[in-house]
Amino acid sequence: MAFNGILFLFVFLPIALLLYYISGERIKEYVLFALSIVFYTFGAIQYIWLLLIMVVLTVAAGRILSSVSALWVRRLLLAAGVIANIGMLFRYKILIAVMDPAFAPLFPLGISFYTFKAVSYLADVYKGEITLNGTPIVHDALYLSFFAQIQSGPLTRYKSMVSSPSMSRFSDGAYRFLTGFGKKVLLADVLSHITTEVFAAPSSSFTPAYAWLGSICYSLQLFYDFSGYSDMAIGISKMFGYDCVENFNYPYMTESVSRFWRRWHISLSEWFRDYVYIPLGGSRGKSPLRVYVNLFIVWLLTGLWHGLSWNFIVWGLGYFVMISFERMTGFPGKIRSGFLKGLYRIFVLFFINCQWIMFRSSGMRNGFEFIKHLFVPGNAALTDRRVFFLISNYGVFIAAAIILCFPAADAVRKKLSSNAAADTVYQCLHALLVIGIFITALAFVVAGGNNPFVYANF
Repeated sequence: MAFNGILFLFVFLPIALLLYYISGERIKEYVLFALSIVFYTFGAIQYIWLLLIMVVLTVAAGRILSSVSALWVRRLLLAAGVIANIGMLFRYKILIAVMDPAFAPLFPLGISFYTFKAVSYLADVYKGEITLNGTPIVHDALYLSFFAQIQSGPLTRYKSMVSSPSMSRFSDGAYRFLTGFGKKVLLADVLSHITTEVFAAPSSSFTPAYAWLGSICYSLQLFYDFSGYSDMAIGISKMFGYDCVENFNYPYMTESVSRFWRRWHISLSEWFRDYVYIPLGGSRGKSPLRVYVNLFIVWLLTGLWHGLSWNFIVWGLGYFVMISFERMTGFPGKIRSGFLKGLYRIFVLFFINCQWIMFRSSGMRNGFEFIKHLFVPGNAALTDRRVFFLISNYGVFIAAAIILCFPAADAVRKKLSSNAAADTVYQCLHALLVIGIFITALAFVVAGGNNPFVYANF
């Protein structure tokens, strides 16, 4: 069940909110857990058994971990819980990559996200960072299965899973949901018409203009698809009283490749930092080589998390190479010239664009072939006419997507905040704009103009 679907918008979400808010305080989490199971059943009924088994096993391991003191038992439980969860995730990754590529549409809904939450839950219990005494078991189960976060994250931590419903939090959540809905439907889904066409075309028909248009639109599409869905997830969580960590912070404004990953899918970057990089030794190794080995492992695993194929491995290791380069050279911090810093920013965006080409391509060879045609034309003279047609039809959406990559609205709001009257007018106009965007996006959805969440298959 997609957040941008009619069934969710007009049936599931209103009923879920009604049941939650009329329930007594003692049973709210039971109601929300039951609703999460219903949500998952609608989205992937064939895998509801898997979710329930993994939740039961993980919670049981966590509860025993919190109550025993023998170190060898605690280590055994932690290892068993982590291996069971990660093993199940890679089982399905292998099925897709090796045994049957057609299996991809049947990939268990949200398995990557609830697997990582399960690992963080077990690790935090083991380290004593969270205590389970006095906490009902349903709270643990809800943390792993909460329907607002199971498809797309953000990867919240157990200790932040605290509900505190209020009207201000509900209104903030509703606003955030409407914003994300507009980003997903009116930008990501519209741009997907261009990217689907370009990435499906034979590379021999490419001209540089066609390749650049397709790759830039995909970079924008993926951002608005994932950040829009994250906004909806954060908004839904807030409507039920739960705060979430932010997942995106204008990532294409980055000054470097390293900082890009502090702005893009922030909760995943922090998860790998806290549960892989730091346990390996992080940056504290006595040997500089060890630090780069740790980085290599993290980025290899990041690539494999997205898929067991060479293009994802190359994608992950590409980030390892660039982040290592920046670490060794001190770039861009050591660049004194503003002009050269600007050039480096352009290079970083070019690199990220090429990385998304590799990410989207059906294989490593196809990815490199696509990147080649950013500069080397193919044999089709008519392709540039197609570029003109696509820009003339979708130019407004492309321009809006590029402009909204920058915090223009935030800058205007900050400038007007010192004047109470101007700030009030701005807020009213902004609210009307968001409502108008939602109604327009809803019309697109009713007309069948929405697409599934891209990251649902990761």
